This record gives sequence, structure tokens and C-alpha cells, in this order.
Amino acid sequence: MGALDALKARDWKRLAARLHPDVVHRTPGVPDPILGRDAFILLSREAVSRTPDVTFEVERLVSEGDTVVVIGEWTYTGPNGKVRQPSVSVIDLQEGLIWRDLEYVGLEI
Repeated sequence: MGALDALKARDWKRLAARLHPDVVHRTPGVPDPILGRDAFILLSREAVSRTPDVTFEVERLVSEGDTVVVIGEWTYTGPNGKVRQPSVSVIDLQEGLIWRDLEYVGLEI
């Protein structure tokens, strides 16, 4: 998936190009939805600055029409060492761009 490749490369311009201008991102730990491309990029940049070694490994990707489900695992180094965090994202596309992204993140392992 192009957005994940861009995130892995820390290529914020390329990631922004994969996002709809009115993208909505919801994730645990963030009380309000992230609204818009600029806010999504800012959230991603801040997350990487806190955990510079963060990576995402796709386990399974399922698509039907304009909906894509990505199942995988985030890994990064936290204050107590290596963290593995399962994740499921339900992504809706509009005009081929990420329009809605609802991420369910599991407990740290």
C-alpha cells in the first residue's frame, strides 16, 4: 500500500499525496478525530519523532470496493523496551485516496 511505503520511508510529501484533503482518522488514545490532510501528517510526524524506530508489518490486507482492511503490527522501542502492538485499520477510499481511517490498536505485547 502506497501510504504505508511512504510512512516507512518517512516521505511526508508522498504520504500526503495518498490522503484525501478531508481525511478523517480515528485511533485509540486520541480523543478527537484527526481532521484533514495536514493534521494527519502532523500526527504521523509527531508519532515518528517520539518513536523513531516505529515500523508496521502488514499481516493481511483485504479490499472490497472502496474499503480496505489492513491487519498488522506496529513495533517500536518504548520506555520499557521493545513493544509489539497489533492493529486493524478500516480504510475508506474516495477518488483513490484515503478518506476515512479507523484504526483499532490492541494492547501492547
